[in-house]
This record gives sequence, C-alpha cells and structure tokens, in this order.
Amino acid sequence: MFYVGIIEDDKAEASAVMLSLADNAKQLKEESFKLYELEKKENFREELFEQLMKDVRENKIQCLIVDYKLDTMDEVLEGIEVVNFMHEWVPEFPVIILTNVPDRSKENDKADPDKVYEKEIFMKPDAAETKEMVYHIIRNLERYTKKRSELEIRRDQRLDKLVAESGYDGELYGELLDIERELSKYVPIDMTSIDETYDMSDMEDALKMLKEYKDLLE
Repeated sequence: MFYVGIIEDDKAEASAVMLSLADNAKQLKEESFKLYELEKKENFREELFEQLMKDVRENKIQCLIVDYKLDTMDEVLEGIEVVNFMHEWVPEFPVIILTNVPDRSKENDKADPDKVYEKEIFMKPDAAETKEMVYHIIRNLERYTKKRSELEIRRDQRLDKLVAESGYDGELYGELLDIERELSKYVPIDMTSIDETYDMSDMEDALKMLKEYKDLLE
C-alpha cells in the first residue's frame, strides 16, 4: 500500500481528489492519505516544510499532491512554493500539481509537465481521463519506491561491510558516498558528517563515525 500526502485548502476538493485516487488504484486505501493542515500563522511555511521532510525521510508518504493555487493561503503560501521546495531537496520525489490552469502551471521551470493535471477533470473519478491520470501517478509511485528501496539496500550492505571490516577500504567507502549522493535525490539525507569523515586522515575516527551513522539508520 502506498501513502499520499495532499496539500489542498478546500476540504471538499481534497475529499474528491482522494476519492478519485482510491476508486482508481487498488494500491490506495482510505488510510493511504495524509491531508496537511493549512493555517495562517507565523512560521507556518517552515513548519510545513519541516514536516514534509520528516514524512519523506520516515517513508510516511511516497507522493505529494499539491493544489497550485491555495486561495485561502494568500501572503502565506503558494502551491508552487511547495513544488519548488520538494524539487530542490528531493528532486526524484513524485510531486503532482492540480490546477485549473494547467497550461500556465506547465510553464514553470520547476513543474514537470507530465505531472500537472487539470483539477476539474481529476475530481471526476469515473472519467477516462482521470483513470489515466491515476494510472500514471501509481506508476510514478512504483518507480520511486523501487529505486529508493534498491539504493537503501545497497547502502546498508556496504555500510555493514565497512563496519565489520577491521581495516579501512577507501574504495568501498567511496562507493558508499556515491550511493548516498544518489539516494539524496529520493530522500533527504544529512551527508555532512559522512563527507567530512571521508576526508579525515585518522581511520579509527572514520570507522567510529561509520558505526555511529549505521546506528542512526537502525
């Protein structure tokens, strides 16, 4: 089962979006959706972005659907801000834009034209166009989860080997860093510590840092 985050300021429209998804995808159930609360308050944007990163990191959502125009959030948040933020921090994470003006939304450099859907059509669960849209969303979800899982398994295998070895294997360590850099496109990763470790001359400290890093992942 997949989990989908939804950022929509109209709860009736949010319900219609969830209905279209659930009716047209067997991989989605009633409990598959997380509707993020939107409210005008100080630091709201920062709190929302922090929550999104936490949910992606903990694999609580594998896709995000964003209303391009959040009418009730004027001067606080625009849908495209969420899209830009997600593409900057996790560029391979599936972000779907719903809009009443799809052509205008597709002109934005950060918006993937293949992931911009007309809201009015999408909220009609029985429409053939909607079924096609949902099919593509599920395909994106499957690709994302498969690639992320593959990278996490490869990372864990190399990390286990590095920690288990008594010596220091620079080549294996380099492979681990390459995997982490690729994985950072799918899940937010703080690579500062491990990058610094790679440049350290003291191999004992490097291995100690690896063990601590492995413990954080467990």
